[in-house]
Amino acid sequence: MAAQYGLRTKDASGVITLDTSITPIRSLKMLTVTGDGSFDQYISIPEIQAQSFVVVDTLEDRGEYTFSPQAWYSAGQLHLRQPQNLTWQVMVLSQGGEPFSASGSYGIRTFNNNVRTQIDAINKVLTVHYNGTFQIGTYWRPGMQTQVIEWASVTFPKPITTFERPLIFLNADNYMMVGNFHVMGGPGNWTGFRLKQWSQHYAHGSAADDYMTIRWYCASYQAPNTSAGQYGVSVRDAAGNRNFVTTANLSLLNSQPATNDFANAGDPITGTGYYAPSQQMPWTGSYDDYVLANALFSCTNIIQTSQPIRANFGGFLPGNRSILQMYCDNGSGINPLTANGRTLFASRPMKPF
Repeated sequence: MAAQYGLRTKDASGVITLDTSITPIRSLKMLTVTGDGSFDQYISIPEIQAQSFVVVDTLEDRGEYTFSPQAWYSAGQLHLRQPQNLTWQVMVLSQGGEPFSASGSYGIRTFNNNVRTQIDAINKVLTVHYNGTFQIGTYWRPGMQTQVIEWASVTFPKPITTFERPLIFLNADNYMMVGNFHVMGGPGNWTGFRLKQWSQHYAHGSAADDYMTIRWYCASYQAPNTSAGQYGVSVRDAAGNRNFVTTANLSLLNSQPATNDFANAGDPITGTGYYAPSQQMPWTGSYDDYVLANALFSCTNIIQTSQPIRANFGGFLPGNRSILQMYCDNGSGINPLTANGRTLFASRPMKPF
């Protein structure tokens, strides 16, 4: 067994509250970028390292037509497609392998089997704030009237007050096919989220005839307001503001896509004047893993056509967690898009709900 160097804390019941052999999602840098109106825009961001990953998100709430640009990245560079002249939130995050960065004198650093954990006022960890379950979709059986819950709306108990949108993670008991995702509110006052069901009976079989039972959690870099109590660790900055406490539940990085985007695979959804291409990405195989909804299930705006706003929808196929399935709604039947797969990842909470 390899030597262990790091930190582990437990609460009074013996549940692990922090384990630095596991990678919490750490913020390396948050910034905004503004589009220059070009089709493809390349932006230098030196903080993007080989071990980093990036989430590009909108700061607007346009309802069901909220959209995010397609985004890719490599070391030192961000690539946005059709960012228009809008401002986008960029979060450079950590897989736990980057060298320690410069920071103040208040925080925690651990090195554990090549997993580096740094928690301070700059290197904040993603904390779970709220979680829940809802049902959405179509329910039909022979001799029964079809019942449809088309939209799900979730309101947080209290708003998330960060400038950037909170990250919403989705899972399902089995089948999940959703889109038109958006977070309600605005910078400093994010109040909840909303999404639409896209269940497809003829494409996915009888599982699409059942309500989808979807589990979710909201995570943010907003500082937790709980105390460490008698068991745990609390970190404050020079001004006494709490950056981290082990009684909070951390969002963990469990898998990051190894390729730049989805691959064209699976059967498309077709109809008269309609074509929704099928794209798939290898997934973790575990029903415990949640998928980041923010960029993946938001719409895409391709601007130059009569149908500029395209809904991305997808999720998990019946009984299958080996792939992540996506489609792009295309009522015109032309100009199919690929799903925005580079800025997503699998996550799970450190402590079970």
